[in-house]
Amino acid sequence: MKRIYAAVIGAVVIAACIVVGWRAMEQRNQVSEIGPSYAYVDLEHVVMSHPRYSEYHRLELEYNAMVAQYQFEQWNYSHKAAAEGIASQQFAAVDAAGTAALNQELQAKVLLKEQELNNGLKQQYDRILQEKRKSQPMISNADSLKIVNLQLKLQNLVLSQEERQAAEAELAQLLKSAEPSVVISGETAAEIDKEMAPYREKAQKELEEYAKTVKGDLEKRRDDSRSAFQSQLSALQDRPEPEEWNRQWKEKLQAKEKKMKDVKEAILADIRTRAADVAHEQGIEMIFCEYAGVGTARDVTDDIIARLG
Repeated sequence: MKRIYAAVIGAVVIAACIVVGWRAMEQRNQVSEIGPSYAYVDLEHVVMSHPRYSEYHRLELEYNAMVAQYQFEQWNYSHKAAAEGIASQQFAAVDAAGTAALNQELQAKVLLKEQELNNGLKQQYDRILQEKRKSQPMISNADSLKIVNLQLKLQNLVLSQEERQAAEAELAQLLKSAEPSVVISGETAAEIDKEMAPYREKAQKELEEYAKTVKGDLEKRRDDSRSAFQSQLSALQDRPEPEEWNRQWKEKLQAKEKKMKDVKEAILADIRTRAADVAHEQGIEMIFCEYAGVGTARDVTDDIIARLG
């Protein structure tokens, strides 16, 4: 508002100078017998009374609101950029820790599965070994008869300590020889290994498939976490490049400011014309916008306002 007042002051002074020049041309051969004629005007009242002042005032409010919005958007832009950097740094650390945890989980689950499969292989091995032992030669009939006789002897006869010890030792030896041998020959071990080969191959394949499945599940969990973060990060990244952003705002502010300037210049031109008309009609040599003196200076505020429109 102060700027438009200052411009109007200049316009009024110019108008006054025009009036002075015009009157000087008419009276250049005459000697004035009276003093110069002065007037003053309430410039603020004149400007605010102009028909287009409301239009200018609206543009001024819109411009001020746009500047405030620009300042807020500038803060928000900087805030988003800073938040993006912090979020990226924090997620990088979290993602690294999460990946390490997933690898540990994978190893633990695969180890448990491996133990489960090894237990199954051990049970299968024991079954095959038991069958091999059953197929070994049993004790002879003569030794079986000896065992029965020794058992009867120990149960029914009165024996000396030496005789009893000898009978018990012989019985123990015969019973031991009747059990399948716990020692596996090389040939038997090879046979068992051959029979176990398909089971080991199946267990190995099952372990690999299990590890692949678990790894896929864990990687999906990690990827879902990354996707969720990227979605949040995209909201922070949803902004134009700084140069483009500033250029757009500069163009909008300049366009609004130009509209204000055009209306202001139109108002000033109109007031300048009306002031010159009043000065010409009333024979005024100078119109002041601020009059602090005393004397006969006239107030032409209403006269100028009456000509607006």
